[in-house]
Amino acid sequence: MKAIIITPCLKSKIKDAVAIEQGDFVICADTSFVKAKKENIKIDLIIGDFDTGSPVPFPEGVDVIKIPIEKDDTDTMLAIKEAARRGYSQIAVVGGLSGRLDHTYANIQSLAYGVKNGLDIRIYDGDNEAFIMIPGRLHLPNKEGFSLSVFSYGENVNGLSLDGVKYPVQGASITSFFPLGISNSIISKEAEISFSEGLLLIILSKLN
Repeated sequence: MKAIIITPCLKSKIKDAVAIEQGDFVICADTSFVKAKKENIKIDLIIGDFDTGSPVPFPEGVDVIKIPIEKDDTDTMLAIKEAARRGYSQIAVVGGLSGRLDHTYANIQSLAYGVKNGLDIRIYDGDNEAFIMIPGRLHLPNKEGFSLSVFSYGENVNGLSLDGVKYPVQGASITSFFPLGISNSIISKEAEISFSEGLLLIILSKLN
């Protein structure tokens, strides 16, 4: 079981962006519950500051946590913290990558918060998937029609190796000052990614 966090900023259908399985705990950040209701998704919790008001009444029988507008956390971060508080270590955030640039970057930082706190957290919006990897080794399945980009989240990623991709590297170092890892592609059944130091931001983006 995992927590599904739905954000208001999502161009695709929720069910096209992520698979919701029986037993998943669905949290709607702020007004995203409106879109979830339209797709007949069972909502377990709604949380946010509702600074623009609620466009429709809240669904009956669903817990709602209202937070003061003046706060340090974004609505998405509030949802992540609440999911973690309830014991969910696997979290899928839906949306939040294609709206305001400041909110998009805040959501990327939320991935780093999750990794720092031992969460398995990823963001999906149908066209993109993003997550942050700590040092180690990962086998990433080929997602047909998607590019693979890797970035240093922090100053440096050292000892980076990429196999099963169009542009393989061995023992490389990348920095946050130049986008060297953009627009690669997986050409095998899976890509193998490993590195020894730093934090690696991994993004899969749908090709046009």
